[in-house]
Amino acid sequence: MSKPISVILKICTPAIEEEVKKIVFLLDNFCLKPRGEMGPCDLLILEIGKNPEKEVHLLHSIQDSGWARQVFLISSRMDPELIVQCRRAGAKKVFVLPFKKQELCEALLQIQEGEYEPPPGKRNQKSGKIIYVIGGKGGVGTTTVALYLASSLAQLSPSRSVLLTDLTPPFGDIPILLKTKPSPDWGQLLRNISRISSDLLKSILFQHPSGFFLLPSPSTSGNAGNPESVEKLMRFLQEGLDIIVVDGGKSFMDPSLKVLKMAEAVLLVTGANAPCIANLKRLFPIFPKIGPVEEKKLKIIVNRHQKNSPDLIEELERELDRKIFWKIPNDFRTVTEALNQAKTLAEIPGGREISKSFANLAGFFLTGGK
Repeated sequence: MSKPISVILKICTPAIEEEVKKIVFLLDNFCLKPRGEMGPCDLLILEIGKNPEKEVHLLHSIQDSGWARQVFLISSRMDPELIVQCRRAGAKKVFVLPFKKQELCEALLQIQEGEYEPPPGKRNQKSGKIIYVIGGKGGVGTTTVALYLASSLAQLSPSRSVLLTDLTPPFGDIPILLKTKPSPDWGQLLRNISRISSDLLKSILFQHPSGFFLLPSPSTSGNAGNPESVEKLMRFLQEGLDIIVVDGGKSFMDPSLKVLKMAEAVLLVTGANAPCIANLKRLFPIFPKIGPVEEKKLKIIVNRHQKNSPDLIEELERELDRKIFWKIPNDFRTVTEALNQAKTLAEIPGGREISKSFANLAGFFLTGGK
């Protein structure tokens, strides 16, 4: 893991300070320095108070001394002249109250992404990252993991286009969980692929209120397409979208195998009970037989992890002879309430731990994780 990004808050309004703290705590690899400390740090988040001239002068001093590598400003008023002065004094971002949480999250992630800047010649060549989610066994929560990963990706980085799609025809559960009837589905796009372009894709796809686009599985098994047509459509989706989260169910059959091979990461969702682990152990020998799915792409996610079992993960790792990539805490109440209301986890009170787990998982992939 890279060195933690140190953050100092110099915010005079307590409510705003608490809100910013919550956002910083939500993301991995950020470290808040004690209140009142003044540098050195990687990021200073500064609120412009009643004396803007003093803050602008402070910004110039910070730029001259170099004790804060980057500065974000929070302002209670939209004053173009003041904002220009602050930008000239070295402020990287200026947030005017009331700012959106997603905007600050995205700005923080951009700091993390500095080392992942693509080569100049490749910046305009979009090739969406495919994250393939598959269950080691039925009932382990594959669809909910894919759903809340996609919603967390969209909420953390609104400027990126995130697609959640389903490759479990003809009975995909995502539209049911979201209480919606999105159109088009895979079958409709396959039939009309020659008449649409990647540039128009976002205007064609259904967009959920939380920000991600949705492409459900075909309504009938006869519309599922053959492996070649599915691969062609997936390449087409990669050209128009930044991240594609695929709910692969527990299928190892064509045409979903084509997409699995294209994925940058394959998330194997499992429970911690004996049947799940036994099934997972039977899956690993299958991957070399189905094609070039690199070992490093396979990442085990333990869903519904019980915190009161501290030794369980070590036991699982010994049993599987593999590292557990992620643990999603067991929070049946929050997940059930979110599903019943067709809301994201972040919208449900009291689910901070599971919401943070998905946010950190999304942050891993947003900052170049594979």
